[in-house]
Amino acid sequence: GFQFLNNSWLSDTDMVVDCVQTEVTLILDTQEKVQVEDNALIAYNSGITVKSKEKERIITKKITEDDPENITMNTLVVPNGRRSLLLLPDGSKVWVNSGSILRFPSQFEASLRSIEMEGEIYIEVAKSNIPFHVKTNRFVVNVLGTKFNISAYKEEQESSVVLAEGSVMVETVEHEKIQLTPDRKLTFVAGRNRIDEVDVYDYISWKDGLYTYRSENLSVILDRLSRYYGKKISYKSDVASLKCSGKLDMQEDLDVVLKGLSHTAPILYKKVDDEYVLVKIGE
Repeated sequence: GFQFLNNSWLSDTDMVVDCVQTEVTLILDTQEKVQVEDNALIAYNSGITVKSKEKERIITKKITEDDPENITMNTLVVPNGRRSLLLLPDGSKVWVNSGSILRFPSQFEASLRSIEMEGEIYIEVAKSNIPFHVKTNRFVVNVLGTKFNISAYKEEQESSVVLAEGSVMVETVEHEKIQLTPDRKLTFVAGRNRIDEVDVYDYISWKDGLYTYRSENLSVILDRLSRYYGKKISYKSDVASLKCSGKLDMQEDLDVVLKGLSHTAPILYKKVDDEYVLVKIGE
């Protein structure tokens, strides 16, 4: 079985994310903090290269000797309203969604590639005979080379793994093992799990700035938009339970997106200071 962490790894960055953080921040093993442009690519090999559209920044770091006892961890904090892209030492590529934390080593051990996350990522794991583990506080995903999405936000009741390619084995906190095949979504909710056949792109299109939803509660959609844009959106239960299907282009301003949403659902929105308030039409 896997060693589950006692979740202590998140405690030191929790506060940072919740109140202070507005920019993507890479906390190096030396505790040095590096601010990273939104959507910039962070590449990890002997040094770290941060590439954004305009400029390239190289953050040099001392390369530790190959001492397996001394695997140092880095933390990538992506606050609400921001996203990031990380190239791991083995060539695996990770898209990190808003409101997420990722912990990863400067170099992988010889016998295991392992990262820890909270929030949402889409990852394309570089093929290798060395197992790759992604740990969340509810389950571990064990792979060799594959493409999948994990959503495991602390504040959401539901977490999920959606497999795009290859195969993964998911081990739950209760040590239940579940094999997943492509185009399947494994959902954990209220201590139970279920597997559904899905259109994978619906679940990974966020990395391209699109949000697709099918017969989804409006509360889920609004909470995602709130996190993605880093803006407060409030609504009552009559709005929360409305079901919607559609596609939103999240490269547009939030106002434009909410206007589009109000064409498909019986809602009105108004902006009060820095908060968006939604009401059901006819209220």
